[in-house]
Amino acid sequence: MSQGFTVRPSGLQAGSQDVAAMQSRCQGIAQYIVMTLQAMAGAAGHAGLAAAFSDAAGKGGRGYTGAWAAYGHASQGLAASAKNYLHAEQAVISQIPTAAPGSFRGGPRP
Repeated sequence: MSQGFTVRPSGLQAGSQDVAAMQSRCQGIAQYIVMTLQAMAGAAGHAGLAAAFSDAAGKGGRGYTGAWAAYGHASQGLAASAKNYLHAEQAVISQIPTAAPGSFRGGPRP
């Protein structure tokens, strides 16, 4: 009897879509933050403060770009795993011998 857990390709695919949605949200948040920091830099009226906001916008953009890429990588990995498991299941199923209609009578053979 098998122990452990069962991998369901549909679960992996759903997870891939969930992570892709988080990637999209991450991108939207990053754009909003960077635009806000850039606007604050433009309105600062003080060169040092404007430079600090601009620097923060650049660092924030790079940080969120890294997170966005990580979400994309995870999403693609889950989708690829789902595809691999599905192909493996189909390969196993295709190897199961089929019985001719009416050939199974039940019970042991003499």
